[in-house]
Amino acid sequence: MADLIIPRQILDDIIAHANELTPYECCGLLAGTNGVASHLYRIKNIVAMEGAQNLSSFDSAKVAHLERLSPTERAEIAFVMDMQDFSTAKKDMRNQGLDLQVVYHSHPHDPARPSITDIKIATDYEEIWPKINLPLPAYLLVSLMTPEPDVRTYWIKSGRVTPADVLIR
Repeated sequence: MADLIIPRQILDDIIAHANELTPYECCGLLAGTNGVASHLYRIKNIVAMEGAQNLSSFDSAKVAHLERLSPTERAEIAFVMDMQDFSTAKKDMRNQGLDLQVVYHSHPHDPARPSITDIKIATDYEEIWPKINLPLPAYLLVSLMTPEPDVRTYWIKSGRVTPADVLIR
């Protein structure tokens, strides 16, 4: 059995979100039950906003690098979810009896595989998910490098990346 089932309509919505925000990275969440995604939550990428680098778990070298970039350039290389959007999505999931299934984001200019920053953030969040009563999600990436978007999903655990088995239907 597949680790996850994502309806074609939801996948199309994620790709549309990625295309709408390019050259910025988009980000969001998928929720559902029993490994079947049924709800998509678009979350604002706040890295494009001034001062947003102070809100993330980036190391000091990354922060110094981000500070030298314009907001536009920053948004192309990273994402940080807007916590208000995230909290609203989490509350809606709880009210509807849904579980977090997937965290998604786009790579406008890079392959659909987790970057070093993606792996670091996912690893940092391993301890946070249980504290906020959410299961460890899979990570879906959309690459827009080629005319046909490349979509791949991974599990990231203890810094190790393994492909997730996803059925699109």
